[in-house]
This record gives sequence, C-alpha cells and structure tokens, in this order.
Amino acid sequence: MKNTAHLRAKALPIVGCLLFVIVIVRLVDLQLVRHGHFNSIAEAQRKRASELLPHRGTIYVQEGKGGDIFPLASNKKAWIAYAVPRNMKDVKNVADTLAPALVAFRDRQDSRTKSIISQTGQNLIDKFLPTPSPDISPSPTPSPEIELSFDDRVRGMASTLFTRFNQRTDPYEPFLKPYEVLDDEFLAFLEDRKLEGIILEEQEIRAYPEGSLAAHAVGYVGFHDAKRIGRYGIEGFFDSLLRGDFGFLSGERDTGGNIIGVGGSEFRAAQDGSDIVLTVDRVVQAFAEQELKVGVERYAAERGSILIMNPKTGAVLAMATYPTFDPNAYYAVRDARVQTNPIVSDSFEPGSILKPAVMAAAIDLDLVEPDSTFVDNGPVKVSKFTINTFDGKHLGVQTMTQALEQSNNIGMVHVAQKLGAERMYDYLRRFGLGERTAVELDGETQTNLKEPRTWNAATLATTGFGQGVVVTPIQALDAINAIANEGMLMQPHIVQTVKQFSGEEKQTVPIAVRQVITKETADTVSAMMVSVIENGVATLARVPGYYLAGKTGTAQVADDSGKYSQDKKIITFVGFGPVPNPEFSILIKLDNPYGLSFASGTAAPMFRNLAGKLLTYYQVPPSYDASTRPAKFVVPAR
Repeated sequence: MKNTAHLRAKALPIVGCLLFVIVIVRLVDLQLVRHGHFNSIAEAQRKRASELLPHRGTIYVQEGKGGDIFPLASNKKAWIAYAVPRNMKDVKNVADTLAPALVAFRDRQDSRTKSIISQTGQNLIDKFLPTPSPDISPSPTPSPEIELSFDDRVRGMASTLFTRFNQRTDPYEPFLKPYEVLDDEFLAFLEDRKLEGIILEEQEIRAYPEGSLAAHAVGYVGFHDAKRIGRYGIEGFFDSLLRGDFGFLSGERDTGGNIIGVGGSEFRAAQDGSDIVLTVDRVVQAFAEQELKVGVERYAAERGSILIMNPKTGAVLAMATYPTFDPNAYYAVRDARVQTNPIVSDSFEPGSILKPAVMAAAIDLDLVEPDSTFVDNGPVKVSKFTINTFDGKHLGVQTMTQALEQSNNIGMVHVAQKLGAERMYDYLRRFGLGERTAVELDGETQTNLKEPRTWNAATLATTGFGQGVVVTPIQALDAINAIANEGMLMQPHIVQTVKQFSGEEKQTVPIAVRQVITKETADTVSAMMVSVIENGVATLARVPGYYLAGKTGTAQVADDSGKYSQDKKIITFVGFGPVPNPEFSILIKLDNPYGLSFASGTAAPMFRNLAGKLLTYYQVPPSYDASTRPAKFVVPAR
C-alpha cells in the first residue's frame, strides 16, 4: 500500500505537466494555427449575406387580333416543409407522428398523378419503352402480390424518418421530393401539430394556369440538383432571360440578425425576369389540341402533332402534340419522351408532302409545266429497286398536275430525273432542308441533307417522292410556307414580344430568309395543290366555299437495322388557305396509326375540320357560293 501511494505521489506532477502541455498546444492551435479559420466563421456569422430572389418572367399567349393576352406560365405561392433534426428533442415521436400524414400525402399525390396521366392521353403509349426523366425517378408500381398495407407503409416510413432525423447535429433534412409542395390537407396537419424541428416555408413556384395547353411549346421549370431550371420549349430556350438576376444584401448584423445601420453594407436589387408574349393564339391552339386528341384516338396512332403557322410571317399560331403532359405536374409522365417536342426535335422521312417542293423546283427551272406529261404503264426499275404507285394503279399518260393529284411516285421519279442531283439538292437547300429553322424553342434537331456527290440513281429517284431524306415537322411546313408565300421562305418564330425588367419592349420582326422560287412558280404550284383537294386523292380535305391547297403524305419508317419497317408508317398532311392570300398553313402528322391507313382518309378530314374552324374564326369571306357546286377546278396555264 505504501509503495502504491508513493508511486501515485510521483506520478501526479508528471500527469499535471502533461495536461499543462496539452492545454498549451490546444491554445496555440486555436489562437495561432487555426485562428484564421475560426475568425472566418465568426466574420461570416457577423456579416451574413442574403440573396434577393427575382420573380421569374411570365409567358403569355395571345387571343385574336385585338392584342388580348393571357398567362400560360406565371408564379404563385406554395408551402414546403423540411426537418431540422438538431432542434428535435424526441426524434421518435416526430417520426411516428409525421409518418402516417406523409404516407397519406403520397397516396393523394399518386392518385393525382394517375388522373393527370389519363387526362393527357398517356395511357395510349404502352408501346413506348420507359425512359429516364431528367428531373424525376419514378418508383415502380408494386405488383398486387407484394403491395403493402397502409399500416405497413406507415411503419416503414416511420423507420426511415427516424433514421434520417436521428442526427442531432444535422441542420437540414428534406423529407419531400424537390418538386413536391404541400397540399391543403398536409399543410393543415403540420400547422396544427407544430412538430418540433419541422419547418414550414412559403416559396414562389411556377404555375401554368391553362394546364396542358401548349405544354410542348412552353416547357416547364424543373430541377437540376436543388436548383430550379427551365426545361424544353420557351422555359428551356429562354431560361436565363426568364429567370432574371439575383439581388444581394450584406451588412454587419447584431445578435438578433438585424443589419446594423452604421456598419458597412452592400445592396443590389434583384432584377425580375423578362416577360414573353408568344405568337400562339389561345383559340387556335385549343382548336388544334381538340382535333388532335380526337384524331389520335380515332385512328389509334401512337402519337400525333399539329402545327399551324402564318405563312406570310413565319409566326407559329399553334403547336400541339398528343399524348401531352401537364407542366404543373411535369413528373406525372409514363415516359419522359412525352415531354419532348417532336415538332422541332423529331426527324422523319416526309414522303409525299415533299412532292410540291420538288415539283416547284422543276417548274421554276422551266423543266416541266403543269400540263407536261409522262407515261405510267407500270412499276419502274431504278438500279436494283422497283418503284410503284401507292395503290398499284397505272393510268397511262398523265400530267404533272395529275402526278400531284394522285400522289404518283412514278411521275415524281420522272421529275427528279429531269432535275438531276445537283439541282435537286440546290432547291431542297433553298427550301430549308438540312438546316435548323432557328425557331426559339429548346431542342431543335439539326437534320442533314447529303451532298449530291454521294447520291446514286436510286437516291435521286426516291428523293423525288420524299424518301431517303429527313426533315423535322417545322422544316416540312416551313418549306410549304414558301410556296404559300409567293416563293419567299420566312424564318419561323414563336415569340412576339419580350418585355424586359427595365420596361423596354422588343418586338419580333419577321425575317425573310430567301426567295426560293419565283412568285409565278409559287402561284402555279399553289393552284396544283388546290387541285389535289378539288380533283385528287384529298377530296376529304375540302371545305365548301373555299379553295384550299393541300398534299397528302404516307411515309415508311426505318427500323433499327436501317431497313424500312413493314408495319410502321407516318401519315402527314400539309395545306394552306384560302388560295390566293392564305391566312394559315397546317401540318398534321400521325405516327403509326392502326391498320391500312392513308393520309387521304385520316389526316385529310382532320385538316378539313381545322381549316373550317380557322376560316370562321378569322372571318374569311368564301371564294365561291358553297350552296352550288363550282365548275371543275383547273390549274391556270402559265
């Protein structure tokens, strides 16, 4: 015992010295080595800075020619919630109380999502393969045999929440997905319970008052990590302009967080985003969407699109795709491709709707006239390929007008061979093929037009009837617009006005790209396209009392192997009216409608319905008395 006491007595001074050295080393570390680090933290706390958030600009749509505008995309207040675990004394109680309300909220969200998917036609896209969305990762729907009860899901949620909240130093822990905001029921629950460590915060979010109207033109505001970002359409193309500039406020603050007036401070006001007024007409857009929905469902197409433009200015009046989506709930999609805008992003072989442009090139070069003839006595062989008419019928001696009226491939091979590769290529480039239109929308595809030196006899022949060359829908209609607009190609645009934060307004001035063909040629081909509707395969596109120009198209679709699929096709119709002096042009596209479908019996009557509504809406006087059948339409001689 004495030895032990003696050892302790000797050890005490040594231990004391060691403790003194440790304290000195720690003080040196804190005061000298890490002084700058802690001083920075203190300074940051004393001089906190806060960003001032700008309001995102509003996107407007027009109605009629009176200048009335309506918001398609605006802002509204909504509530979110998150957890601050370090403020929780009883983590288990918070998790157990929150879990059933959160599960019930998710059930309501799922119900709303299913309703939106049904309303936007997405139940039609079972043939599409699932594709990841840039903003969401949808959870797979549990199969019936493994579906959990509500109580089981609550227990699982409570366990998950407890694990996430049981971190006493954690200053922030989200339990909502980035795109989720509280509904009235969940908000009322949280306000009533006042759970410790659960924070309610009001935020400004994007709202789309017209729902899915013009969704593909507008796009939506989603998330990249935790940052809101515009995606697709106008929201994506003009994201930085719409977003505005953040403001800044910094200064010395007291312990209560208030800025000290005598301290140094800096202030820069936020600049709200610019407002954008589209050329889209709200009524015309509604016409297009209604007709498209009916057409896609009636003809059992996988997808459909309608584009309506003013051929004189290049302004987009309507842009519709079905199935569609609701940008208010952009996460409610079965396939992320439903959010892309096929009118600017999808390339396809146009088929027979390219024939008017090819015919215009030959007429413009005086190689043929509307009454020039060719002989169709049967299929023609070009290289190793045999080319036939769409219906297998052969009518002997035919004119160029009849080649368009009957959409005769053999007649167009005749025209293509007269043109030759170099001249064909030159005119197709003039019509805008192989280049972007520069319309102000996110995601426009760059299509390619092969150099004529790479063409062979088969390439020349098939290009004459629109196979082997690709376009986007907006390129296709823009080319037809040049014929409708006296031979002048206009640059498509969808923005009418940009209203900046400063009050300055910038109006879009229509841009004439180039004179593609002469006015005389354009008038002649326009008349030939009228004859397609009056005397040819597109009589179901007729609107009594008006002369309208049109062209049907049925194109094959290449499969993954590069060969043409035997069971897939694209149906199209392009047209404009009235002739002369057209008010509108229309493209209708149906992807793979069911059965043996041709544009003459599907897209043509859809064009008639739309054109009839537009003629009434624009109060266009008739070309002739609709109560009496006019004499047979004849293309005037040049």
